[in-house]
Amino acid sequence: MRKLLQAINPRQFEISLSYLATYLGIPPDCILRFEQWAQVLFVHRKDRGGQFVSYRSLIHWLEACVQAIRACETHQALQEFGQLLKTEIERFTYAPDAVAYLRRLWQQRKAQLDLNLNLRSFYTPNPQ
Repeated sequence: MRKLLQAINPRQFEISLSYLATYLGIPPDCILRFEQWAQVLFVHRKDRGGQFVSYRSLIHWLEACVQAIRACETHQALQEFGQLLKTEIERFTYAPDAVAYLRRLWQQRKAQLDLNLNLRSFYTPNPQ
């Protein structure tokens, strides 16, 4: 099974220094620089050296998951992405409200796909 990191590329996240400073609860001038690695961010800080930050803890990750759910065009694609999310949530720590939001969004997308399928079959003439 694919991993969510293969479906979402965190290196494409546009992370600003000010966002990162706010997230870490430090002044922006305390960050010398940060590097976007494959699995994590590495933040070079003046006050205590280096610090690793998981992409999964950033709002960018949640937004990417939301966009991936909305981009699912078929039930199969949605189901596969749902399995990836389920595995992620079981393996990594996610905020309970973020998990609830993603589940609710997944259910809404499933209902949309169901409705589209039902409407398509309603408007498609039956060959007789």
